Amino acid sequence: MVPALRYLGSACGRARGGFPGACGPASGRPWSLCRGGRSASTSSFDIVIVGGGIVGLASARTLILRHPTLSIGVLEKEKDLAVHQTGHNSGVIHSGIYYKPESLKAKLCVQGAALIYEYCNQKGISYKQCGKLIVAVEQEEIPRLQALYERGLQNGVQGLRLIQQEDIKKKEPYCRGLMAIDCPYTGIVDYRQVALSFAQDFQEAGGSVLTSFEVKDIEMAKESPSRSKD
Repeated sequence: MVPALRYLGSACGRARGGFPGACGPASGRPWSLCRGGRSASTSSFDIVIVGGGIVGLASARTLILRHPTLSIGVLEKEKDLAVHQTGHNSGVIHSGIYYKPESLKAKLCVQGAALIYEYCNQKGISYKQCGKLIVAVEQEEIPRLQALYERGLQNGVQGLRLIQQEDIKKKEPYCRGLMAIDCPYTGIVDYRQVALSFAQDFQEAGGSVLTSFEVKDIEMAKESPSRSKD
């Protein structure tokens, strides 16, 4: 149990009082301590995650779905969730073609792409599976392109095919190349929207989100002796 989280600055009144009714992106109200398993006056949790970006929210969501009896809180210093790197990137859903076969990166990328498409379909989150072309424009680039194609096949990337000049023009009229890898599984999505959906899942499962709550200090608690009542 994390003892007595100290509410800092203006977060004190918000964390203890909360907002009436629902809050979050659907209502247009700020994210705060709402729809969680803890009352608004509770100041301790079994697990606290610092940072309400997509990594923190995905971690919180997974933890509470796997361990529903634990009290879990997410603390975010900004007034809204996912306002930094999560909402300021290219939004690409990578296919996993580039990574070394059998590497953890390759496995996570291919599995992660499938999972994000599945999650977006379940939640009604818009995405565009636009695909991409990886193009060889010089003759000496063709062997490297073919090697990359073989790597993608080993990694289990879906739908890969090698195409020639005419098919390149059909896919992208302004692109010029000798040969290309057509990678239809690549897509784009608004990852902030995904992160806010993670937050909603987390809260509906009993988790608590506190915004405008900056962690300024962390103290190591002394571990209780073995077989102690504490």
